[in-house]
Amino acid sequence: MAKHYISTDAIGQGTLWDTGLEKTYTGTTALERHETVVMVTFVEENLTLLKNVPLCCPQCKGNLSQKEEAFVCDVCKKRFPIIEGIPDFRVFGDPYLGFEDDYKRSRLIAEHAHRLDFHELLHFYWSQVPETPDPLKKKFIQTVLLSEAKGKGILKELALFSKGQVNPTQNVLEIGCGTGGFLVQAAKTFSFVVGIDIALRWLIVARKRLEGSKTKVPLICCCAESLPFPNESFHWVVASATLEHTHEQGKAITESHRVLQNSGILFLSTPNRYSLTVEPHTYLWGVGFLPRSWMQRYVHFLKGMDYKHIRLLSYFELKKLLTPVFSKVKFSLPYIDDSLMTHLGRWRKFQVKIYLFLKKLPLFKALLLLWGPMYTIFCFKETSPRAEKRI
Repeated sequence: MAKHYISTDAIGQGTLWDTGLEKTYTGTTALERHETVVMVTFVEENLTLLKNVPLCCPQCKGNLSQKEEAFVCDVCKKRFPIIEGIPDFRVFGDPYLGFEDDYKRSRLIAEHAHRLDFHELLHFYWSQVPETPDPLKKKFIQTVLLSEAKGKGILKELALFSKGQVNPTQNVLEIGCGTGGFLVQAAKTFSFVVGIDIALRWLIVARKRLEGSKTKVPLICCCAESLPFPNESFHWVVASATLEHTHEQGKAITESHRVLQNSGILFLSTPNRYSLTVEPHTYLWGVGFLPRSWMQRYVHFLKGMDYKHIRLLSYFELKKLLTPVFSKVKFSLPYIDDSLMTHLGRWRKFQVKIYLFLKKLPLFKALLLLWGPMYTIFCFKETSPRAEKRI
């Protein structure tokens, strides 16, 4: 198990070493010393929780050994550092920042997390992101704050469409867990839940949310295209608003299939490229109807933001991506939980009520599958070895 040391000299100047990242704290008060201990507690707790997670090298799938501040592959000898108690198994960096900038922002968030609550930490983080326009920051913060309510809706969808296959003893992996809204809800239903994300900084924010709700879920930083788990490790894989951000969408799907147990289910939630509503990342209309080569210029011209790393798919593009891998793929329109409705404004509530009414009508349901805002998709892994051969 990795060791984490705190050294304190006579005047209370303390240094916390965690996986090679050195931080200095002025521990002159009991509160400040307590805050340092809390950080070490999470580090140790996450590493303890990881002992129950089946892990392998994300590159060669060899066995891993934990050596002080890192995991090392026994086969290819690749070294994966542990940052703030979170193992970093990424084979490539976050496309928005890269390794070094992600580390810098993660350290900045960690240094302020002890004195801010979850809501304040969100506002602090976005205050440090000058490349995102202020109006979008407010919308993104609101989306994060609603993610626990959305998590309830996902769990209800899992129970409804799996026809009773949800079992508290099952293992659940969330790809692209972000700030952990779904993890909080899933941990109330399932006994074993794991959250992963390519952005280390978001996992630091997720840690704050999990601490506040007293939820114990192991967090891992890795790529959806190279998962650090052996074959058939999970009953469920959940990827909500994640597929459109992956570097190689096809590889992310085959990796999800690989780590699913036989008869396991991949749950996807992703925006529709050809939605008649605004694009959810830019709040611009018509982005998806443009040729892909024009999208970045259109978004940058109107919003001044980067759109190169977002790739929304249409109904037919998703079917083409999923059906060669999974034996059964079922598209549905999103379920909206009542707890989410209570957080919406009057105009949004009216829109949602119209949407819920229309989705009950067969003709409009078909039209919404083509031009509606979102898809929820259930991908069923067959029990025969045929699907494994296709990968």
